[in-house]
Formats: sequence, structure tokens, C-alpha cells
Amino acid sequence: MKNQVKKILGMSVIAAMVIVGCSHAPKSGVSKSNTEYKEATKGAPEWVMGDLEKVAKYEKYSGVFLGRAEDLITSGDVDYSTSQATTKARANLAANLKSTLQKELQNEKTRTTDSSGKSSISGSDSEKISQLVDNELVASKMLARYVGKDRVFVLVGLDKEIVDKVRSELGMVKKK
Repeated sequence: MKNQVKKILGMSVIAAMVIVGCSHAPKSGVSKSNTEYKEATKGAPEWVMGDLEKVAKYEKYSGVFLGRAEDLITSGDVDYSTSQATTKARANLAANLKSTLQKELQNEKTRTTDSSGKSSISGSDSEKISQLVDNELVASKMLARYVGKDRVFVLVGLDKEIVDKVRSELGMVKKK
């Protein structure tokens, strides 16, 4: 008898959780925050939401490696939010650049294996990439800013010449 009561009580709790959990799903499949985000970026330049690879092909941004970020405007302080977004964008740029360089170095090492047959990048290669990128990151600059209703969007860039300098310090072939 006790086991039966426990089973019924347990099943009731599970059923209640399922009903409560499902009742909050939006009917349209689009969340409120997603709709608000789309509204906040309505009329924004393409670099705000567009594919950065496409944006990098624009003549205006063709000579730079790009990163972008956003920050909510707090207490109406747009300058502070711009500073925060710029810091985040630089961190994104650094992470993207490190990843790109690691892939390129891996591809080069795959094409040119040494006498021992070693072709993968080592931990020291990754550390060197991180150090070089971090050292050169100070040369990045804010290229564009868009102030939306409740957030600031920032686009930062690092000149391709600096990226090529990092590539050459890693012993990589210069990209064309």
C-alpha cells in the first residue's frame, strides 16, 4: 500500500513538472529575448549581425583581421559600455586569430613533415602563438561603433601587416 502511494505521488510530481515545463515554451518558436535582440539591432550596419568573413571582404575592412562584441548600456553610460564592448571584441579577435593561426600552422606542418614524421603542432607552438598574438593585440583599434536602444556594438581590427608579422615570427608562409 505504501509503495503504491509513493508511486502515485512520484508520478504526480513528474506529471506536474512536465506540464509546468512545457507551458512556458513560446508558441512561435521565437523567444522574447531573441525578438527583443532583433528589434534592438533593426537598422544596424551589417557588421553588427552579419558574417564577419563577408564583412572582411568590404573594401573598408579588407586590410584588417576583425573581431566584434556588444555590451549592455548600464546607467546610461555609453562610454563605459563602449569600453567594455571594445575589450570583449579584442578578446574575440585574439581568440579567432589564435585559432586561425593554429589551423594554418597545422596545415603547413601537415604539408611539410620533418624527418621524424612529426606533423602536428605542439603545446609550445600554441603557447608561442598565444604570446605573439597577445603582444600584438595592443595594435588593434576600434573601427566602428553602433549604439542601439539598450546596447553598444563594437568592431575592432588588427592590420593584416601585423598578422603577417606574427605569421613570419612563427616561420609560416606569408598569406596572399
